[in-house]
Amino acid sequence: MTTPDRVPAIRTSKCRPPTGAPDRADHERQPSSADAVSCSPVVVSVGLPAPTPQTVQQARAYLTPRHATGVDGFLWQSKERPMPDRDAINAVITAGDRAQHGTGDHPEPVEVAAALLVLSAVRLGLDQTEARLLNTAQASGMGFEQIAAVLDLSVEEAEERYRQLKPRLDEPAATPSPPPPRRAGTPGRSPRQPGTRTRDQPTWDELDDEDWGN
Repeated sequence: MTTPDRVPAIRTSKCRPPTGAPDRADHERQPSSADAVSCSPVVVSVGLPAPTPQTVQQARAYLTPRHATGVDGFLWQSKERPMPDRDAINAVITAGDRAQHGTGDHPEPVEVAAALLVLSAVRLGLDQTEARLLNTAQASGMGFEQIAAVLDLSVEEAEERYRQLKPRLDEPAATPSPPPPRRAGTPGRSPRQPGTRTRDQPTWDELDDEDWGN
């Protein structure tokens, strides 16, 4: 398994001089404390470089047998179904926290690298979802003034964010890891019919057919 050799870029918005500032060349204008406040950069996330879907699947296959328990462990042993991405990432973080408190071993660097690759896939999925939602917002009649107000950004920052996110729709994304199984009585399950028996947990057949969509 290889890690991407690109470094994610962080872009900042251009500094705007305070209202009433003299219009002079940069080499003639001495910075002041007021300028420092008005020119504080606004960091706009542009996501992490997306690894190839095959690399993400390899990272999931590396992490799941090391951290999956319960249903996730069973599904990996029986069907090689990887555990949810965020659970895998959190498992590596938890292992690191335990090591810092002297109650466990530090995760191996290759394990952390696998979690970073999975994190990149999660970020790509979120960025693509946001780009599609912004497309939906515009198609529904929302302008960038309204979008910016909702996101607590300036109009320029909202437009720049959209410009940065839109190209991510063309990046190949790994198939998302499956969501955790739903417990009986959680939203999405059919209402219980009168006279039927409730269970604390679904059967394995129900997990396969209903919860996992097979």
